[in-house]
Amino acid sequence: MQNILIVEDDEKLSKELEKFLSQNGYEASRITNFENVINDILNSKCNMVLLDIIYQEIMENIYAKK
Repeated sequence: MQNILIVEDDEKLSKELEKFLSQNGYEASRITNFENVINDILNSKCNMVLLDIIYQEIMENIYAKK
C-alpha cells in the first residue's frame, strides 16, 4: 500500500485529505506539529508528500540536507 504524508496547516483540509485518500486505498498520515517538520518528513516512510504550497521552503531545505 502506498503511504502519503500530508503537510497542511489547515486541520480541516488535512483531515478531509486523509479521509479521502484512506477511502481510496492509500495509507495516509498527517503532520500536525510543525516544529520539526523537516525532520519528520525525512524520517517518514512515505512514498509521497502532499505539501501545502506555503511550505515550499521546507522542500528546498530537505533537498539541501540530502
